[in-house]
Amino acid sequence: MRRTMTCLLAVLFSVPALAQFDGTYLLVSSNTVTPTTPITTIEIWATWTIPSVEWVFGSGDYDLTAIDGVFSNPFNVLNGPGSSTGIIAGNAISGALNGQLHIPPLGLFGSRDNPILLATYDWTTTDFRPRTVSLDTSNTSAFIVHEWLIPNPGPWNLFPWEFTPGSGVIIVIPVPAAWVVLALPLVAAARRRRL
Repeated sequence: MRRTMTCLLAVLFSVPALAQFDGTYLLVSSNTVTPTTPITTIEIWATWTIPSVEWVFGSGDYDLTAIDGVFSNPFNVLNGPGSSTGIIAGNAISGALNGQLHIPPLGLFGSRDNPILLATYDWTTTDFRPRTVSLDTSNTSAFIVHEWLIPNPGPWNLFPWEFTPGSGVIIVIPVPAAWVVLALPLVAAARRRRL
């Protein structure tokens, strides 16, 4: 009896893990930032895991922050009705909103891409101390997905219980990486001469 109860409890506690819904934002920096390339493009992607049926991204409302630097040049890739690049204030973007229409009864179907590219922003700095600049979307208010086919149960908001805040980094180095590679043989030769 005890063994049966233990097995039953193990099954009960393992089922939710198999059926877990989860959504997040992926934040991708296009390049390392150096004095000769002081700008990088940040891509915001939405990705989610929902078992059993196919779902599409509907909309997401988020803030994007960096620990320093300045955002500029906003561009919405997923630009359905109501979408907004948000308000940029230095190293913070508030109220960014990206979405697409998905209304199967009207014959409107959204892209099934997962992950799906939502928006891009440029980020720049004048401080070239070597460091990693953290990015995050911890202030998110919506991450909505829809079932792909009819019957459509309507929007399913994964925020907050089934959402993980997005994070990423920008790498800043004081000199271009190519210069470091070119300088290594010179450093090695100088050491050999000293010996």
